[in-house]
Amino acid sequence: MPMIQIEQDSAELIAQVRGEIADMVERMRKHPGTVVGPIAEEFVRGYLSALVRHGPLSVEQWRQLSEEAKAAADAKG
Repeated sequence: MPMIQIEQDSAELIAQVRGEIADMVERMRKHPGTVVGPIAEEFVRGYLSALVRHGPLSVEQWRQLSEEAKAAADAKG
């Protein structure tokens, strides 16, 4: 089976993840006190987990982005 090379921690991927974090914050802002916030937060966590599990995201970058997502959610929550 041929190997596919994946660039880990690309600037484009990091920007996409930060965009998802911004979307999460926007959903939380638009729908305070509803299940939308926790669902959006879980989506971002799942997205990050999938990226690190399949290689495009390093563990170090996962930690940083997870902390950014948590801080953003805490600031809105």
